Amino acid sequence: MTLIDNRGNTEERALRRYAREWDNGLYRYLLVFDEPAGVRGVALLTWQNRGASDDQWIHLPAYGREMKRSADGGKRNYFMGTDFAFEDMTSEDREKFRYDRQPDEQAELKDQDGKVIETIDSYVVDAYPKDDALAAETGYKYRRLYISKDRFYIRRIDFYDRRGRFLKTQYSWDMTQIEGNTWRANTVLMDNAKERHQTLVHVLNRNLGEDAVPARMFEQRWVTSGRHLRR
Repeated sequence: MTLIDNRGNTEERALRRYAREWDNGLYRYLLVFDEPAGVRGVALLTWQNRGASDDQWIHLPAYGREMKRSADGGKRNYFMGTDFAFEDMTSEDREKFRYDRQPDEQAELKDQDGKVIETIDSYVVDAYPKDDALAAETGYKYRRLYISKDRFYIRRIDFYDRRGRFLKTQYSWDMTQIEGNTWRANTVLMDNAKERHQTLVHVLNRNLGEDAVPARMFEQRWVTSGRHLRR
């Protein structure tokens, strides 16, 4: 992960992200920072819920061993100086949103220098919170999703704030086929126009084995015991 400010200064971070699907079809996630020393051991644990807001806890080693629960309204805040809000850190529960189809479009993908690196033939869909409760929690009035027609993958997302003003864009490229017809992006850029700041993520490797993510990893005690620091 590279953080880039408006002067081009950068800060490098190394992290791991784990995900596991539960028997109910919902997911749990654990994100752990390894480097630099100032963020080592910081962890974000997320439990996805159906029909309700997700549960999230953050572990900050400098403030003790306990995990702090993220309030619903706090999910719109940015996470650890990145351009990803807490609510951006989970997969999407489609039951929570209304999707409005827009005209198809040739969507541009840009790198951190603003250079167009790819143009994709895409379906365009606007995603709105389905109910007032979710609308009160989220930092977005809606998100515009650009879904590539060739791989049915969301390659670009334009985010609009609670007043409907353009906020930031997420671009995904360097695609790899991981199994069957499933594709993933090895590079993701969140370009925050409002803050004039960017977060660039490169995926170095993946492990799709179930034994790599035992269920116990997604309990608070796994993190507070320090076992999340072991690779």
